Amino acid sequence: MAILMRMLGIGSVFVLAGCSTAPELPVSDQIRHDIGWIDRQFATCAGASCPRPTQKTLAVIERSRNAISVSPQPLLDPALSSPLTSEQTDEHVIHFDFGKSHLTEAGARKMNALLPDANKSIRIEVVGRTDDVGTRAFNDRLARQRADTVRDWLVRHGISVPVKVEATGMCCYVDSSRTEAARRQNRRAEIRLVHLVAKRDAVSSSNSKGVQ
Repeated sequence: MAILMRMLGIGSVFVLAGCSTAPELPVSDQIRHDIGWIDRQFATCAGASCPRPTQKTLAVIERSRNAISVSPQPLLDPALSSPLTSEQTDEHVIHFDFGKSHLTEAGARKMNALLPDANKSIRIEVVGRTDDVGTRAFNDRLARQRADTVRDWLVRHGISVPVKVEATGMCCYVDSSRTEAARRQNRRAEIRLVHLVAKRDAVSSSNSKGVQ
């Protein structure tokens, strides 16, 4: 029994010695992964299975590394919201005769005057209004007809940007007093030309208005 135990102890020493002295694989024997032209297409390969690199395969590898190291930047549409631009609104008012929705001579002249600015806008908002005379239904319809008149005139004269139309009669008065002068001011269409401007220009414009 004692002889058997001594033999087992000697065997354990040899096993441990063998584990501690196991040689490490040389770097040249490790598998190396690369890109090669295989079966008429670029594919990954390893070790001796990789064909000899050519100028074309080296160029593909370089482009792959650049694509990984450089993060693509998102494309921004300059016409959309941008940290360097903001929206600015110019307001105009077109007045109408009592109970009418067609442009007066003065209204047509004003429309022609604002046309250059309308062509530079990114969108246009038109709101129709009325005075306080008549029924709610009649005035709502009249307010919409006035807004449509302005919208249609802009389209006929080459405006291609979106034109948003709203209308409500017997509300939102410029002057709520029950006089003919006040009612003339309330028979109107409000035109808002929305422009995209650089933020520094918008700040300068705001400061100049504050000084006035």
